[in-house]
Formats: sequence, C-alpha cells, structure tokens
Amino acid sequence: MTFIIGMALGITLIQLIGAYLRYLPFESKLSSEERIRLWKYFLLWATVTLTIYAIYFYHTGLDAGSFKCVQVFGWLPFFAFSLIVIRHEVIRHVFVVGMQMLWYFLLHTLSGALILTLLPPLFGTGAYRLTTQTAIYVALFLVLLPLEKPLFRKLLPPHLFSGSKLENWCFAIFPFGLCSTPLIMLIDRPLMHTKSDILLRFALFFWGVILYQYSLYAGERAARIQSDLHTNELVTQQLDALKTHAAMLQSRAEDVQRVRHDLRHYNRLLATLLESGEVEKALELVKSQDKELLAQPIATYCKSPIVNAALTLYIKLAQKNGIRVSCEVNLKDDALNEADNDLSILLSNVIENAVIASRRQPENEREIRISLACTNHEYALVVENRCSTPLLWDDDGLPMAKESGHGTGMISLRSFSRKYNAEVLFEQTDGWVRLFMYWNETRQES
Repeated sequence: MTFIIGMALGITLIQLIGAYLRYLPFESKLSSEERIRLWKYFLLWATVTLTIYAIYFYHTGLDAGSFKCVQVFGWLPFFAFSLIVIRHEVIRHVFVVGMQMLWYFLLHTLSGALILTLLPPLFGTGAYRLTTQTAIYVALFLVLLPLEKPLFRKLLPPHLFSGSKLENWCFAIFPFGLCSTPLIMLIDRPLMHTKSDILLRFALFFWGVILYQYSLYAGERAARIQSDLHTNELVTQQLDALKTHAAMLQSRAEDVQRVRHDLRHYNRLLATLLESGEVEKALELVKSQDKELLAQPIATYCKSPIVNAALTLYIKLAQKNGIRVSCEVNLKDDALNEADNDLSILLSNVIENAVIASRRQPENEREIRISLACTNHEYALVVENRCSTPLLWDDDGLPMAKESGHGTGMISLRSFSRKYNAEVLFEQTDGWVRLFMYWNETRQES
C-alpha cells in the first residue's frame, strides 16, 4: 500500500508541475487574489487526485495501463481550473498546453532514455521501473527549474498572436498536434519504447522549438511593420499639418506685403487729411493702420516655407510654456529643396522633445537653443535644452523614452540619419542635453 501511495504522489506531483508551468505565462497578468484562488484550486484538487489515484491503483493494480491512463487524462481538471480563473485567453491556453506537453514529453523521454541506457541492470520491469521513471522526471524538473521558469514566463510575448482569429487558432493548436504522435505511443500497452521511439520524440520537440522560434520572428516582424506603418502615418499627418501652417504663414506674409505695398496710399491719405485740418480722422486712420500691422506678426527664420513653419510653430509652443528660445538659422536661399519636408519633420520632433524635457524644469531654468547652418552642401544642426534629470541611453547613444507612447522623435531622427548618412551625437553635461547632427547633401542615400 505504501508503494501505491508513493506512486500516486509522484504522478500527482507531475501533474501539479504541469499546472505550474502552464500558470507561468499568465503569472504577470493575474492579480494577487486570482493567483491565490487558482493555487487553492490546484492544491485542493491535488489532494483529491492523490486519494483517487491511490484507490485506482489499489483496485486495478499498478501497471503500464493504469499509469498511462492517469497520465493522459489526469491533467484535464487542472487545465479546467486555469480556464475558470484566467478567462478570455482560450487561444493562449491551448497554445501553452501544447508547449507544456512538448516539454513534458522531453522530460518523460529523457527519464525513459536514462532507464533504458543506464539503469537496466538495477531495475526490473513493471512497477519498479514506473516508479523510477516518475522519480527521475520529478528530479529533472527540479534540476531544470532555473531554465523552465524564464522560458515559460516569456512564452507569450505580446506580438505572438497578431494574426487573424483563424490564423491564431491554427498556430495555437499546432504544438498540441505535434504531441499527438507521442501521445498515441504513450497510450499503447508496451511499458518501454525502443531507441527509435525515443529519437522520434526528441525530433518532435526539436521541430516544436523551430516552429515557436519562427513564429516569434514572424510576429516581431509583423509588429515592426505595423509600428512603421503607424509611425509613417503620424509623420504624414505631422507633415500635412506643417504644410497647412506654412500655407497660413505664407498667406499672412502676403497680407503683410500687401499692407506694406499700400503704405504709400495711407501716407498720401494721411497727408491730405492733415493738410485739410481733419486731425481726428487722421488719428483714426493711424490707429486702424497700426491694428492691421500688429495683427500680422511673422518670424522669418529661413526662406523655406515648410522649414520656417516648423520652426515658427514649435518655437511658439516653447514660448507658450515659458521657455526662453534662441534660434539662429544660416542657410543659403537655395540650400534647401527636396529635403525641406524631411528637415521640417526632424526639427518638429527634436524641438518638441526639447519642449517636453524643458517643461519638467523649474520655470527660471527653461531654455532651448537652436542653431542650423549650411556651408557648401554641409549641414550642421545643434539643439540644446536644459535637463537636470539623467537620461537613459540605448545602444546607439540615443535617449530612450521612459513612457510608452513616446519616442516618435527618435524614430524620426533615426530615419533622417539613415537617409542622409548623418552623424548624430547626444550628450548630457552641466544640466544641458545637446544634440549635434552633421550631414552632407551629396551623400544622401538613393
């Protein structure tokens, strides 16, 4: 009876191990209450299972048939508890079950291979061999636990199931389908399998890993494409907004030009009124002219309408946030042409990033400096802003966004840098963050 209870305990542990591995991919998504509830179910059912298995083995005998029966069907209640507690994740549950079964078959095959190659002189057949294989399985699980925990916790990256519902279901079922062959082999009556059977199981695990790795690659690639499309859409919207703003500035510039052109007519009319002694009407004319001129304030930084619009728009944004801005632009009239759009997007994003960083500073320490110059097709851009908070840097030496939803500015900078082979340097010293960029118009990628 003691032998039967020990075997029932071993199989219960194996199934509890399976439940634990299937729990790990969802662990970070569960609240503490859900975790406690799930493990209460697991432990309570494990206690019931231990009793059921002991009674079952006592009445049927401990042989290959009874052993395989509880192995094949005993995990289902544990899986049902996971579905009850971790809801609305059926596709991911099915996939995790398939991957956990592949892992189970790997450990099961390893334990069988050890018995087949190393232990036959020490053990006979039947119950003793089953007990040994179960003990080796549990030991392998404990030894490989440092590998298993991170492996299963990272089993479900966010982009893994990024296809249609049908595609997701086909992918989720596939690992379970791979397990169907060894499952049939497990159900048949022979207790031990041949070396060929063991090699087949290893091959199935290998192809399961290959499938998973390919799916990760495909999911990451699809996520990158989707992210690029989203970024391109944002950049297009930003460029359209800049073009609209540039058109508005151009229209206002034309209004100013018209007012200045008509200034001589105002002067003639004013002189006529004064010569006629109509002083009050002359004063009214002067006041109305002042109002019209003051309604057309335009800052001109360069000849390019789209670049000037970007500078005007985001410098005004900085000034509205109480940030002192100095801007020096030294470009030839023909320095910018087809690159206007790219440069305007770059300036919009890097200045906006500087504004966001400056807003976090005390009001008396908010300042941005911008310098843009061109000499013989060689461009130099410097953007400086105060920032007392230490920045995080990526592998390319660029600032990393600390919050999700940010980082478009760096995407724009990387895109511009690749297109124009620009040299980029960021540094943070003395409470200032400085961006230095240099590129040559003749080295633009085709």
